Amino acid sequence: MIITSARAGWLTRTGVAAALAAGLTAGTATPAATSAQAAFRPAPSHTARIATPGRGNAAATGPHGRKDASFAYYPPQEELVLFGGNNTSTVLGDTWIRRGTSWLEQHPSQSPSARTGAAVVFDAATSQLMLFGGSSQPGSGGGFNNETWIWTGHTWRQLHPVTSPAARANAGLVYDPDMQQVLLFGGYDGSYLNDTWTWNGSNWVQVHPATSPSPRDGAALVLNSASLADVLLYGGFSASTGRLADTWSWDGTTWTRLFPAASPGRVSIAWQTADDTSQNQVLLFGGEPNHGPIRDGTWTWTGTTWAPLTPASSPPGRAGGSMTYDTLSRQVVLFGGVTNRAETHYPATMWKWNGSTWSNAH
Repeated sequence: MIITSARAGWLTRTGVAAALAAGLTAGTATPAATSAQAAFRPAPSHTARIATPGRGNAAATGPHGRKDASFAYYPPQEELVLFGGNNTSTVLGDTWIRRGTSWLEQHPSQSPSARTGAAVVFDAATSQLMLFGGSSQPGSGGGFNNETWIWTGHTWRQLHPVTSPAARANAGLVYDPDMQQVLLFGGYDGSYLNDTWTWNGSNWVQVHPATSPSPRDGAALVLNSASLADVLLYGGFSASTGRLADTWSWDGTTWTRLFPAASPGRVSIAWQTADDTSQNQVLLFGGEPNHGPIRDGTWTWTGTTWAPLTPASSPPGRAGGSMTYDTLSRQVVLFGGVTNRAETHYPATMWKWNGSTWSNAH
């Protein structure tokens, strides 16, 4: 049995793998609005809601479809937390939790303003679900911020570190258990970024590695808990290079480029990645290539290369979906995204991966 101390923040990478697989840890998870946007909540439409004192409203259909939402598992309450994102023209600021098969809309006393592309991760060293940055406008319209927030289980609370990365959206954010720190890379603030930062529990510290990936946003940044040595970064997008298909590893000090024999290609994966701890595999799904339909491929990292998987069923191809590992169900889950290039179809469905195939989680 692995015993972790959230107070002390002790958790090795092998400990994460074993503890998450056993469902025993407080674990890891896989990243200026107008007043009208900040107050926005999706219309009830046909959704039936049941009042639940102190925990919001149970919804029959759950949150509306969206892309670039912040989505992560929150171990202290064994639930998934979803915040924000956007559809074609609206940036969202709603908070939802999912426990088992039920969505529950939250009405926290404090909340980040409506935003899309905010990075989120569970910081096992502090037992806090933290959210950073985001944009108040869809696409590259602006409204970037550099706020740091944590979810307490009932409300959001803004932190005020002395030092923070510059405002941005679509940054990569991951917990590195070997260093017991959250790692942030890149993003977009009107320009594409390639700076590296760590969070020590109270402040952001910029790191100056000897080598670094090129500037980009929407990269897949994920802990590889099957390995003792790496956080993986794959792909992303930059105006100067377009969609990227390079793979990098972070060892706590610097970035090292890897040269796998195969890769998912130039599809700008954008958020659709997770560490499937129970299967000891990093999972990538979908993506939007330069031309043609949005992809529905599922790939895994073998330790030396990317390998395509052939599940019996798959979600429709999508980009900008939100994917994380659900420790309670011991499965990777995928919510939302956009399924067409015109960006008019945002499914509100959730899918789960059992290690060999996808199924609709309803």
